[in-house]
Amino acid sequence: MKRLTPLLTLLSGAVTAAVLFTMSAQASPPGTQPAADGAPPAAAPAEPADVEPDADDDVDPAAPGDEPGDIDADARRPAGTSPPTEPDSSSGGTEVNSVEQNWIGELENGATIAITVKNGKAEAYVCDGRSMELWLSGTVRDGKIELTGKDAKLTGVIRGDRASGEMVVGVRRWKFTARPDDTAVDDAVVKSGPGTAPAIYRVTEATRKGGYDGGWIMLPDGTQIGIVTWNGKPIPAPPLDPAFNSTVVDGVTLVAEPVIPGGR
Repeated sequence: MKRLTPLLTLLSGAVTAAVLFTMSAQASPPGTQPAADGAPPAAAPAEPADVEPDADDDVDPAAPGDEPGDIDADARRPAGTSPPTEPDSSSGGTEVNSVEQNWIGELENGATIAITVKNGKAEAYVCDGRSMELWLSGTVRDGKIELTGKDAKLTGVIRGDRASGEMVVGVRRWKFTARPDDTAVDDAVVKSGPGTAPAIYRVTEATRKGGYDGGWIMLPDGTQIGIVTWNGKPIPAPPLDPAFNSTVVDGVTLVAEPVIPGGR
């Protein structure tokens, strides 16, 4: 019996330990029960947190080509609209179709030429200050000059700040060049209103009915050149008085007015 006592003690302890282990396992929460084969206990799945959506998540990422400089302007332009046009540099910033513009220059024979343009219409006067003079009318559109007069024709082009071409009178031909004259109007001197000062003057119709004709070109340096014709005889024109647009020839007062394409 003495030999069985230690064995009984060990068996009693083992039974007690097994009973305590079984009770402990039954009392533990399901998520903390030991896994089989000694594996660590499995963690209970966490509840998903209520996360507020970020405001940036609602914005679509930029598409390729949306970076500055890569935008396809044609694709994004509203229907029915046209792309902006670049200013035409061929005319050097001078719009010769819609605004009043004067061009003054010379022919190869030394005569002076003045062309005044307004709304695409044009008038020109050519004279040498002694005996030669010509009046021409026509158009200046898209940089092309086309004028005609008595037995005369003038054609040319405008490129930048330079007009050039040729005038034909009968069988004679002379090339010409001219540049813009933007002399401002002084209302105290010129009566035609604000804008570009008139470059060409001609005696009034009433004066022409009296047997006189005459024309003047106002040069950029303030001088004048012109011809007065009396009974068919041309003579150098005396300067016009700028205060009255008039001059006196052989005791007769001649009144002139600005030549404006298309009338006033």
